[in-house]
Amino acid sequence: MREGNHDAEPPVDELCDRIVALYHDNLHRTLPVLVGELARLAEHDCAGEMLAETRAVVAELVPQLEGHLSKEENVLFPALAALAQADREGRSRPPLPFPTVLHPIRMMETEHARIETAMARLRAITQGFAPADDASVAWRHCLTQLARLDADLREHHRIEDEELFPRALELERRLP
Repeated sequence: MREGNHDAEPPVDELCDRIVALYHDNLHRTLPVLVGELARLAEHDCAGEMLAETRAVVAELVPQLEGHLSKEENVLFPALAALAQADREGRSRPPLPFPTVLHPIRMMETEHARIETAMARLRAITQGFAPADDASVAWRHCLTQLARLDADLREHHRIEDEELFPRALELERRLP
């Protein structure tokens, strides 16, 4: 889905749907589970300061992610779908709730940077999500989940920042 043969790339609205199905839906399912597991660990495990710091960062991160997903799913992606539909039908740019998709895209990119900063803090706190030799099974499981979250968010943001957003801006420029 890189620059090149645009015929081989899915339409912008289909790419949005893929992002929601692959990344957003997974986040909606896994974030509450992760928060719950971290809370249970705090009650029963002695991972100490590392767990407390991890929980604090996750407590800040989860609302950021939830708000971010909501903005994409309810504002930006529907606008991009409207642009894609207009393009397919040979119509001009439809009315949107903002003068250009550039503004919400820049907001999403800024939020990506904030989320990535929080994930970097989690990587630092947990020494790259590596459990100590004597770590409990539950703590090891949480670290595995955090590592998976980190990898998924990096790929999710890469697809949006490097593929979806540039294509959406180009699509908007093309429409009369």
